[in-house]
Amino acid sequence: MSTIRLPRRSPWFAALALVGACAPAGSSDFGDAPEIVPNGKADNYYSSIASEFEVSGSMRVDMTADEYADPTVREAKAVERITALGLYLTGYVTDKFEGIDENDDGEITEDEIFFHNVGYGGFYAMVRNYSYDDVAVEPSEDGEAGYEVHFTLDMAGPKNLLSMIPPSADANPKPGSLAFELQMPEGKAVDPDSVPRGDFRRFDPRDYPGPLETHVLSARVLPEPSNAYPAYADFVSDGVFDITLFYGYDYNTARSDLREAREAFDGLKDLGFKAPVTTFDALDADSGPFIKAIKAGGKSVRVEVRIFTEPMYTSNRKAQHDTALSEIAARDVFFYNGHAGPYFGFYTDEARAAQVNYWEFADYPFPTKQQLVIAQGCQTYSQYADMLYANPAKSEDNLDVITTVNYSYGIGTFEILESLVKTDRKGVHTPDDFYTIVSNLNGEWWNRQKQVFYGVMGIDGNAQLHPYANVDAIGRSCKSNTDCGDAAGNVCASFSGAKTCAAKAIAPSACPSGTTHGFLGESGTLTTGVCYGVRKLVRHDSFAMS
Repeated sequence: MSTIRLPRRSPWFAALALVGACAPAGSSDFGDAPEIVPNGKADNYYSSIASEFEVSGSMRVDMTADEYADPTVREAKAVERITALGLYLTGYVTDKFEGIDENDDGEITEDEIFFHNVGYGGFYAMVRNYSYDDVAVEPSEDGEAGYEVHFTLDMAGPKNLLSMIPPSADANPKPGSLAFELQMPEGKAVDPDSVPRGDFRRFDPRDYPGPLETHVLSARVLPEPSNAYPAYADFVSDGVFDITLFYGYDYNTARSDLREAREAFDGLKDLGFKAPVTTFDALDADSGPFIKAIKAGGKSVRVEVRIFTEPMYTSNRKAQHDTALSEIAARDVFFYNGHAGPYFGFYTDEARAAQVNYWEFADYPFPTKQQLVIAQGCQTYSQYADMLYANPAKSEDNLDVITTVNYSYGIGTFEILESLVKTDRKGVHTPDDFYTIVSNLNGEWWNRQKQVFYGVMGIDGNAQLHPYANVDAIGRSCKSNTDCGDAAGNVCASFSGAKTCAAKAIAPSACPSGTTHGFLGESGTLTTGVCYGVRKLVRHDSFAMS
């Protein structure tokens, strides 16, 4: 047996439903200190609307003995077969619609039809294109000439996906897993660098004229990671928190790209940002950023937000293409708002003169700094994280990516931005954690109705201690939140009758040694998680515990 070792680029995926949770305690210094409730006294409630699943199976690979002996050829042959299976698996499980009336003439004509197999499958799920792992090639077990490839790959969909897909009648799956059948054209192989995206939108085994092959695949739910924060502390460490909103081209008559960009222009001004120009129509590629001064971690920080749209580059498409790449590499947070999909990149103009192909990101000079990318387009779960992780400078350790499983309508883009930059009435940065950001996205009425399924990849290992927590102050006596440090990350709370400093945290594992994790309790309601000292300080100005 020969094993192909492929890079495992399978960070987690989870899309969270809006949960009825109380908002975190504010940073006000007024009123009674909230009570700390130790762990174990609160119900642990978590709700999700989507999960990631591991799909495993095997399939025949046609190759000669000489090809099998060549590792490069053997790997290419195996990957082409797995790519084909992944493509047809997505074609089976994905949500489908007939097409889009792009010109608003009241009908969907032949050139506007998107799926020709609307009645086939359709479970609001899709495959993660480059997630194949545990790939091993060996001689066929059935005694026939040829070889088999064994593999696993990832697929995301609704939480109850395994109960939606019809099970295989002849299989005996392990407990907690599903065995199901997938049919595809016999012997089909697809070069991952040249994918016929339209094929799976036409394929239906019930009327396919050629020979078919049937695979029995096994699927199981993958564990979900714990909640965590975006890398805010890194984003603001240089004194500038920079964000780009990059809008692709919308081929529909309504031009939602320009409508959403205009809404962002107005929304930023409403949030107190100083606009670089007086009107949206005056905005161009060289206008510069919207600017707002905030406090983050006790320091002054300048938040910069840049907006780029297709009309800014009508006379210079190369500049538009290059700007997309330079901005995603340079900024702390980058939003791509536009058409997207499996084996696609950024659709930036009608003629595709400025299109950014998905393979271009692998070789672009990215920094190793912490970043967050929001891929706000259709089915970006497919590979929009992995096309960035393919770059040697980027990995799950320094890049988080928000993606969609199904068709996105751009709803919630500005709300994500608000979650990232919001402040209290004193201008103190009060950012949200990932569970809150993603659950709010999925809680939008239209996103729920259309089952978009937003999720975030790469957060396993992100900080669970508040980015502005002052761990040195934990256990110190206090009178107000500001005695403990930045009011967004620290709180003066009452424990056993004494007011002491606590640092906000969303998991017990985030708490420093010698401290305990609990929850703030206000008016009988449990709210924010904190790390607090369990022993009384000797002196107010001492960090040592007795």
